[in-house]
Amino acid sequence: MIELVIDELVVRGLSPEDAHAAAAALEARLGALAGEGGARIPARAEAFRRVGPVSAPAGAPGALGESVAGAVWSAVSGGRR
Repeated sequence: MIELVIDELVVRGLSPEDAHAAAAALEARLGALAGEGGARIPARAEAFRRVGPVSAPAGAPGALGESVAGAVWSAVSGGRR
């Protein structure tokens, strides 16, 4: 079982509705990535990890959420997608 906890998601420049849509897309995409066969997360020593900025098309909160999910998954899985 894989458990990812995102304590804080900072979304700047989106309306509250778009921010919620981006967060929902993030959650859905992370679930899909974790559910793919063979998902392995290497052991790590740190208690938290910060990912860098991501980009997505303007006016596409779903794409933003998916982009963030990809960055998070890449960070925790050692670059495996």
